[in-house]
Amino acid sequence: MKRWVGEIAATTFPRGRHSQGGQDAILAEIFRHVGTANAPPFAVEFGFDSDSLEGGFGSNAARLVLEDGWRALLLDGGHDNAAINLHREFLTPANIVEVFERYGVPTEPDYVSIDLDSTDLWIFRALLPRYRARVFSVEYNAHFPLEAAITFPDDPGQQWEGDRGYGASLAALVSVAREHCYSLVAVEPPLDAFFVRDDLLTDDSGTLAPPLESWRDCTLLPIHPPLRRPERAD
Repeated sequence: MKRWVGEIAATTFPRGRHSQGGQDAILAEIFRHVGTANAPPFAVEFGFDSDSLEGGFGSNAARLVLEDGWRALLLDGGHDNAAINLHREFLTPANIVEVFERYGVPTEPDYVSIDLDSTDLWIFRALLPRYRARVFSVEYNAHFPLEAAITFPDDPGQQWEGDRGYGASLAALVSVAREHCYSLVAVEPPLDAFFVRDDLLTDDSGTLAPPLESWRDCTLLPIHPPLRRPERAD
């Protein structure tokens, strides 16, 4: 395993100027080592919960755009602002590739941020065969145990109800990432998991990233109330 991967996994990063947690610093450190493929670098972020790069709960792409000169496509179900390339789109696993094609996303974007509170895993899985970002981040559900592979259903008709029933567990996201040759290199609890494409991590050690066990403390974190309708556990 490359030294920097172990160092990132073991570091607690301070909250950034733009991100909700330490995502700004995590991304800066990752891209310092893996570089970018596009000129200027290109990011996609969804769902984007504001009509401004500096609004909402915090943006993973804002620092890249505002401070580092990146281009970004921003997508959200409730906001749009052409001035920052933010477009209102209802994203599903069935339409996500078509949406990327329509907005001209390169097949190797530098960074894609997924945060929908619902079908995150299924959209991640739908993108991976076609769009090989250098880095993906996906919101994970920190309530689930480390070993449990659990996900919100592949049903865009269901919505988050403000409780613990949203997104996917860390183990479920890691399973999908491994299927498509990505490795987990960082977690910002209780928010995002960061995956880097394996060819950018390869060395002579035979180990690309720390084991899942390294992030046990990032799970079983009770940040939302229990299911409002217990039958949704099915």
